[in-house]
Amino acid sequence: MDAGVRLGFVAAAAFNLGGILLFTRAFTNRAIFETDPAMFSRPACLLVMVWGLAYAAQSRSWRAAPALSAVFALEKFIYAAWWGAWLWNHGGELAVLAERDRLAGMFYGSYGAGDAVFGVFFAWAAWQARRRARA
Repeated sequence: MDAGVRLGFVAAAAFNLGGILLFTRAFTNRAIFETDPAMFSRPACLLVMVWGLAYAAQSRSWRAAPALSAVFALEKFIYAAWWGAWLWNHGGELAVLAERDRLAGMFYGSYGAGDAVFGVFFAWAAWQARRRARA
């Protein structure tokens, strides 16, 4: 089980690091930054990558700090909720965005689903670590 949980943390890190590098085309894709600058400006995307590094750093010590995994879960749920609200308000604009920039359209059409999945994973990891600490 530990190897699987470690892999989950590494996958979350890859999701953040690789996702930002891919969809922003290594920070050159203006469509990403201009579509939702409150959440995905260049500096904010850099911080998304820092979160990814934090997930990777926690991958081998997740049992020792369940509260940190809970913080990761909260962070992911905030991104998922922001995405849901963005889709609610701007979902009709996705086709136009995808015509302008296919990667930006794909990103804004999907990023929150991945964040929700990893939010559930981090919450589960926090619960497992806390449960094992009490046993």
